[in-house]
Amino acid sequence: MRYVKELTKELVPLLDSFLHGDPLGNAYAIWDLGHSPQRSKFFLLFDEGELVGVLMDYLTYGGFHSIWLFGEDVDELLDIELPDKLVFHVPMELEEKVRERFPIRAGFTVELMILRRGQERLCQKHEVRPLGLEDARSLAGLRGDAKEEEVRKAEAMLREQPFYGIFSGSELVSVACFQAMNPEIWILGGFYTKPEYRNRGYASSLASFLVKQALSRVDHVGLYVRADNRPAKHVYEKVGFRVYRRMRWLDCNTGFKP
Repeated sequence: MRYVKELTKELVPLLDSFLHGDPLGNAYAIWDLGHSPQRSKFFLLFDEGELVGVLMDYLTYGGFHSIWLFGEDVDELLDIELPDKLVFHVPMELEEKVRERFPIRAGFTVELMILRRGQERLCQKHEVRPLGLEDARSLAGLRGDAKEEEVRKAEAMLREQPFYGIFSGSELVSVACFQAMNPEIWILGGFYTKPEYRNRGYASSLASFLVKQALSRVDHVGLYVRADNRPAKHVYEKVGFRVYRRMRWLDCNTGFKP
């Protein structure tokens, strides 16, 4: 007998054990399970009482839902009623099943890159400092005008995630953050440099700084990058990251790209 159950408090240890079958690849889900209950929902697929698949529904700051699938046999999880605007993150082999049921507008290959302790080649050449709530307007304005709604989103992100930045004078020009901090691995993300400040080594300095911080606490550091983003991959490879896994980013009515 196969059935789907939404996560309850009693099922948390079972889900945690399932996800720890691959703590490096499932780092986001493990982190959200413990730290983002208000933004994440989990649905569990059982077969004869055994947990065989998981769907995680995470509400992003962009206002759309981020759907992650774990497990090989997940058909019943795709029958769950989901919002109209979402992005799927799925193993390569599940792409066709998702496309059969949802109007996918675009698909991209994304790579999880991992650096293991001892593989780091740090090259920090710029001063990096942590961002506080007082930097919310600067963070919100990094990609354009800092509207009040965007400032509030930036404040919420700064409360949840440790952000670090590089400044040119008083202007914030490059940022990155820790998105998950588990005992097995810390995940970096949010890399962005203003276009007019690119090719100056800021991303390399940020990556090096964050890797050093992470490796003082854990043995692995990871990040996700679009497979065809050669400039970004060059930076990460230079610091020591290597591809661990490839997956598919499938857009359903959002227009967002990885």
